[in-house]
Amino acid sequence: MKLYHGSRNGNLKTIKKMQAQAGEGVEVPEDELKDGIYLTPHYKYALAMAARPDGVTRINHENDTIEFENPELFNPEKEVYIYEVEVEEGVARKFDENQLVIENLDEIKPTEQHIHKAGDIEQYFELTNWKKELKNETTPEFKIK
Repeated sequence: MKLYHGSRNGNLKTIKKMQAQAGEGVEVPEDELKDGIYLTPHYKYALAMAARPDGVTRINHENDTIEFENPELFNPEKEVYIYEVEVEEGVARKFDENQLVIENLDEIKPTEQHIHKAGDIEQYFELTNWKKELKNETTPEFKIK
């Protein structure tokens, strides 16, 4: 089964297990904050995870929208990476609607790496509290009548 992992790090030779963390103000039972390798079957979700700035990111999958806690930190020109991995059925367990977790491996080797700009996320999601600055558009200082 092909799965994806989004990262800001372009030098991953292996994807290592890590402790999941709840966002600020989000209550998650301790037994759900597993130490594992987090992957997703959804390419666009992996891209969202790689592209998001520090802070809480709220993704609404019904409307395909994203809201950043710190939109001023979003850099659409930043390179981000999607790692592709092949996993046998039954190795990864469903964590939530968009993620699977592998708890019995310390690391997994990606089969492929895809490079994107963080702004590519706008192909899949509307960023509700961040907009591109209008380029080459100037406001005249005075009007001629």
